[in-house]
Amino acid sequence: MNMQPVVNGLNQTYGDRIEFRELDANAPDGQQAFRAYSLPGHPGYVLLDPQGEVLWMGFGEQSRESLEAQLLAALGE
Repeated sequence: MNMQPVVNGLNQTYGDRIEFRELDANAPDGQQAFRAYSLPGHPGYVLLDPQGEVLWMGFGEQSRESLEAQLLAALGE
């Protein structure tokens, strides 16, 4: 499953309230992030609060519904 359409759709829906960042796991900044959050590979997902605290981390293919539920929980909805 290609996660790009799912993530892009969520970004379109929630991008005005949540900052989305896409990092390449093979690029230096992506490698640094994957190490910092101990993500075993990609796709990997990290939801942070405004202070940078981890609210949720996920790895592997996720359904839109699953990711959206995590986003809504992070927004307090």
